[in-house]
Amino acid sequence: MHKNNLKIFGVSFFCLWVLGLLLWVVPSYSFNLDRFLKDVEKSTQPQPKPRQEELDITIEEPKAPPPEAQQNTGNDGLIGLGQSLGVFDKKTAKILKQSVNTLQALQPIAYKEEKAIGGRLAVEVFSRFGGAYDDPKLLRYINLVGQAVADVSTRPDIDYHFAILNTASPNAFATPGGYVFVSIGLLRMIENEAQLAGVLAHEVAHISQKHALQTLGRSRSLQGISALTLTVMDKNPGLFDKLIDEVSNVLFTKGLDKNLEFEADRYGREFAYRMGYYPGGLQNFIRKLGKSREGGNSIFMSTHPSTGERYNRLKKTWSRYKKASLYPVLGKRFFSVFKRPGKS
Repeated sequence: MHKNNLKIFGVSFFCLWVLGLLLWVVPSYSFNLDRFLKDVEKSTQPQPKPRQEELDITIEEPKAPPPEAQQNTGNDGLIGLGQSLGVFDKKTAKILKQSVNTLQALQPIAYKEEKAIGGRLAVEVFSRFGGAYDDPKLLRYINLVGQAVADVSTRPDIDYHFAILNTASPNAFATPGGYVFVSIGLLRMIENEAQLAGVLAHEVAHISQKHALQTLGRSRSLQGISALTLTVMDKNPGLFDKLIDEVSNVLFTKGLDKNLEFEADRYGREFAYRMGYYPGGLQNFIRKLGKSREGGNSIFMSTHPSTGERYNRLKKTWSRYKKASLYPVLGKRFFSVFKRPGKS
């Protein structure tokens, strides 16, 4: 058992050593807000339709089935049959039909549309929460750690973008399409790289598990729409604006369903663990956040379940990670990059 622990520790140490090497080898990454906003604006605009011969693949709009095929097929046909046999009265049948139509209304949103929605929300995040924090070295570090946990997530095949918000209030957000934000106020509360990895991995989990898109899929604004495409959003910009308002209200005011937050905690811890970090970093930060005055009145607290409940749920499932007690937290490396006010 001792040899196994040493082997596990050796592998994780090597992974984090490589990440540390990147901190010094990779060229400095400067976050250009103007360029980012232009890219976001470009991603939200439907591109001109190319000529047919230029298309690599052909995308065909789904054809509506003939009227006779719509009458007595699927759940709608069963409900109609139940009504004709007297099992359902007319009012009950109508309610059931509406429920079925709502559940079947929206097909999975493609990545192109997801990125357009997330990019528009990213602009909203910058607008609401102080814009971008200007520290290229710190931003490069945040992107390296964030990309590391994203690469071992359940959705490593999309582009992730990590940004720092210039607000003292401790906050972190994730929008669809791969956009992750953490405030300078939250970074000032973090004690080591393992905690940072846990926080970023929690936000990555919201994206990898498509939590915001699940909320969007239940939107009443989408009733009657079979597929949310850039073409649909271009033809109906009012619909797009309404969807953005609805998702903004959830992310920045009401908060996601608490079970989705618990899921993001579990996945976030797992992603940090896969990368070789001490997996208790996230729960330790959650406990610290709950005890702090800074976190007490923040949006981060009001849009998430209580820190006590989150911490206890993570502790209950800790047995899987008992052998990872030797995994590094990397406090010195964190503070070598991030200089807190008053610290030399």
